[in-house]
Amino acid sequence: MTSLFSPAPLLTFALLLLLLSGGIGWLLAGAARVSAAVFSSGGLVASLATIAAAMQILPGDALTVALPPFSFQAGFSPLNALLLLAIWLPALFCNLYAWVWLRSVGGPVRARAGLLCHLLMATLTTAVLAVNAVQLILSMELAALCAGLLIVQNDDVKSRRTGLNQFLSARLGTLCLALAFGLLYHTSGSLNFDVLRHSELSAGVRSTAFLLSLTGFGLYAGIIPLHGWVPQSHTSAPAHAAALFSSALMKVGILGVIKVGLDLLGAPPLWWGVLVILLAMLTAFIGGLYALMEHDIRRLLAYHTLENVGIVLLGVGGAMIGVTLRLPLLAALALLAGLFHLFNHGLFKTTLFLGAGEIERQTGTKDIERLGGLARLMPWTAGAMLIALMAMAALPPLNGFASEWLLYQSFFQLGSSPFWLTRLLGPLLAVGLALTGALALMCIAKVFGVAFLGSPRGGTAGASPAPLAVTLSVVIPALLCVVSGVASPWIVPLFSLVAADVLHMTAPVVTQHGAVFSATSAVSAPMVAILLLAMPLLPWLIAVALRGSRLPNRRRGDAWACGYAHSAGMVVTATGFAQPLRVMFAPLYRLRQRLLPAALTTALHQGGLAALCRRLAFIELAVLLVAALA
Repeated sequence: MTSLFSPAPLLTFALLLLLLSGGIGWLLAGAARVSAAVFSSGGLVASLATIAAAMQILPGDALTVALPPFSFQAGFSPLNALLLLAIWLPALFCNLYAWVWLRSVGGPVRARAGLLCHLLMATLTTAVLAVNAVQLILSMELAALCAGLLIVQNDDVKSRRTGLNQFLSARLGTLCLALAFGLLYHTSGSLNFDVLRHSELSAGVRSTAFLLSLTGFGLYAGIIPLHGWVPQSHTSAPAHAAALFSSALMKVGILGVIKVGLDLLGAPPLWWGVLVILLAMLTAFIGGLYALMEHDIRRLLAYHTLENVGIVLLGVGGAMIGVTLRLPLLAALALLAGLFHLFNHGLFKTTLFLGAGEIERQTGTKDIERLGGLARLMPWTAGAMLIALMAMAALPPLNGFASEWLLYQSFFQLGSSPFWLTRLLGPLLAVGLALTGALALMCIAKVFGVAFLGSPRGGTAGASPAPLAVTLSVVIPALLCVVSGVASPWIVPLFSLVAADVLHMTAPVVTQHGAVFSATSAVSAPMVAILLLAMPLLPWLIAVALRGSRLPNRRRGDAWACGYAHSAGMVVTATGFAQPLRVMFAPLYRLRQRLLPAALTTALHQGGLAALCRRLAFIELAVLLVAALA
């Protein structure tokens, strides 16, 4: 007899709880505290249930299980379990944040945001567990509709334009996916993934289906140049919804690329992997470069999400090349790095979006130029965001460093292969990844130096330590960034098993004696952490021991400003900090204006198209929900 705490009952319970708590919270939206508690507690319990189910599925074999009372066949596999874990762990902290945020908004906004977030997570869960193309496309379409309606919370021109961009991008993505799987159905006679895996497909059909699906999933994942909906949508939506876009919705697009490129269509030809890896490098570099120019903190983080999507896809593309060239160590190491970074990104980006949301909620601004001195006013938020920014920049011993170091090792494997193209690509990709890391490091200096350490400006009035629930929602994932980085030698083997299952090969041995290693080098994250702690502590202890009473304590006063009184205008600004790079890469910044002319965007947003699309979104959401439940 199946236990109530086995994966299928837990997932069924989570989905039912999301629908039930979403409906009850929507009905009780007039009572702020009760409605917020219903929405948030339902989401929290559903998160814990799904995480418990994913942890049980992760080490097991692939199988298909029914989820009663739904007429839904769920695919349980290590890859699906990892994706569930990667999207529901951030959702746990988003629900904690939502507990406070929902109480601070009006009843209509509370009703829409709470219900749509629950529907978004439910549909993303069914998309991850889908065993055929109909389930996958229907679930992703529902998730995109929920995201689009979450964006248009404030009925202003900016939100309506953003909602229209997202609506059109998602419809184009769904169309591409429908064409791709329609072509596969015409050839194989089935939309079931197990049948497609074993179908004999011609090279032309495989390549056409791959390009269509890469475009469709790329629109969801935000691969540049298909990223137009991403930056503004993360700014217009509530902060916890933006965190879900980054850590959940876009990750399902990456899952689609992995399934099509490495699973459903058989061994990929070399040009598939080269195409993915070049698009990934473009996405990572351009995302990091554009992020550095942004002063809207949430828009900046959205561009950094694009950078990290590119980093994950570098691992996926490297794995595809490894499979093509029959280099199993390269394939396993690259996919392992990509999957580990996918998981890590959800932790530090959730911390950053929720921290930025709390700053906006208290100060009323997202403009970095108007912020300053927040480290004294919001110390817990500042500390958590500093850790997350360091993880985003891949500084040791945090989790971003652990996953990107594995990716560097895969590039070294690529550069040492016997094929001239890969020997050329390996070093170039390593240099490109190093450049994106440098851009991320500059973003740390810009965001934390100006907003948290700079002199207070007018926008910081009213800032104070965040409520307990919000503090926990940013501090806990920040601590997990430290834990998953320092403990990476014991976590990486689990991800290695997932990569081996996807590639149908034996998992490589990548950890030993507390160190993560490859054929070229080894790094012990715990030892790095100990050394980093010892470097500042040891000189301080020596100074304390030897100073005695010879030196008086320092006097504290205003900063020295060459004889003039110090003022906020003397502090470096975000604009001034990024100006040299804006000049250096001016052609790349002008490129997006030439590729997307102002006349075209103005014509697109004129008339009643936005209002029509919004009404169509509501109608389509209602129809698809009825179809899905039926």
